[in-house]
Amino acid sequence: MELILRDQKKYISSLELLEEINFFRKQEGNRTTLKHNDLLKIIRDEFEEEISQGKISLSDYRSDRGKLYPMFELTISQAKQVLVRESKVVRKAVIKKLEEIENATVGTNNSDSLLQATKNLLELSSQLNDRVKSLEDKTDCISKSERYRLQQAIKKRVYERVNHLNMNDNVKLLFANFYRDFKRKFSIAILDDLAPVDLESAFEFVNSWREDKNLKRM
Repeated sequence: MELILRDQKKYISSLELLEEINFFRKQEGNRTTLKHNDLLKIIRDEFEEEISQGKISLSDYRSDRGKLYPMFELTISQAKQVLVRESKVVRKAVIKKLEEIENATVGTNNSDSLLQATKNLLELSSQLNDRVKSLEDKTDCISKSERYRLQQAIKKRVYERVNHLNMNDNVKLLFANFYRDFKRKFSIAILDDLAPVDLESAFEFVNSWREDKNLKRM
């Protein structure tokens, strides 16, 4: 795996990240192979705003058969953020590999570039570590009955907003907007990841939730 240096930042392609994830999944004993299309979906979901603002580059690669396919180029910190959805074993192994390769290429930069790159990396890594620690601290998940109650509350609240806004033709859009906000609020990938300690706050969030003011009708 090689890192691309551009504008004093190091990048890794989604293809290379996929290779490392599947390698360590296999080492862990996980027989499920992550496909590139699924990884692209995870990246699009995780960095919806950054992609829409052009902060994450979409490029392409040519397959063995000569056909072009899309891929993303991610910074090291962005790659680490994607790994939050992997198991603790896979996440730590891939992060360690990323850091080893990054440190091996540090010597190619001059001192000023290194100082700035280190400062940026430490700042972004701190944010990521806080998020990872938050997820790791949530060792328990809500029960099936609690999840059902929460799902019913979500359904009720979203349909209240649908009726209030007269957006019956945009129900899916409202649900998508809600779940995006909910996952960001509690730093989870799916509803089942919600910790019991956050359940009360989750209901409060649901009951007071309002859609994005800039939400566009389909």
